[in-house]
Amino acid sequence: MPEMSLQDAVRKVLAEAEEPLYYKEIASIIAAEGLRENMGATPDKTVAAALSVMRKNGEQIDVPRRGYYVNRPTIAPSPSAPILVEDEEDEEYADSTAVRVAAYGLYWEREKVEWDLARGQKIELLGRPYTAPEPVINFADQQGIYLLHQMQSVTYVGRTSAESNGLLGRLKSHTTNPRRSGRWDRFSWFGLRPVSEEGELLGVPEALTSDQLITILEAVLIETYLPAFNDKRGDDMGQLYEQVIDPEIAASKANELLRDALRR
Repeated sequence: MPEMSLQDAVRKVLAEAEEPLYYKEIASIIAAEGLRENMGATPDKTVAAALSVMRKNGEQIDVPRRGYYVNRPTIAPSPSAPILVEDEEDEEYADSTAVRVAAYGLYWEREKVEWDLARGQKIELLGRPYTAPEPVINFADQQGIYLLHQMQSVTYVGRTSAESNGLLGRLKSHTTNPRRSGRWDRFSWFGLRPVSEEGELLGVPEALTSDQLITILEAVLIETYLPAFNDKRGDDMGQLYEQVIDPEIAASKANELLRDALRR
């Protein structure tokens, strides 16, 4: 049986809950019930990010207080209830803060990338949407902002562009840098290049307005640090992607397990 998607696991937990659940409780229940094995390096933050994406996609989930989630009750609208229409200023503001962080990944593991391939082979940074197992996308050429982590602490913040050989080029340089190589085991990234339906990276959007730039900076900081008094996640974030282990590493680990089994 294929593993339940993270969002389906969250839906199941919320559907069976009799009261609002803290996002860390949701992560614990998913793990305890074996609904999903792959929860990333920080399961609670993974669940919080998934809940944010689900709500932005229109799912009926309420937040009665910060960090607590519950299914929104289905209530038939009153025939006499007024219909609320957003004014033009609201629409104009929404247009000025269009999504510009098109794709992002949180706390990807350094050891799941094969950094030392033979000359001529291409290193890949593989990920897939939390909402579906396919497509698997190579984010090696993604452009934007990235962070290096040691456990959950941020040890370095950098930017990546076409001139710096994309996200992969910058991360690769940190595996050999004597000052930083031993000071990170995970990385997060926030990319400006959207992903097509076929799983290909598209071009970087045109120049940003000041409002869009401010939105990006705020969103990245909120998603990175989860400040205690921010009532919501970063605005206008695109698709969240979970890491896919490099096939070379997956095959190596499978061979090690087989060898261990044969020795017993």
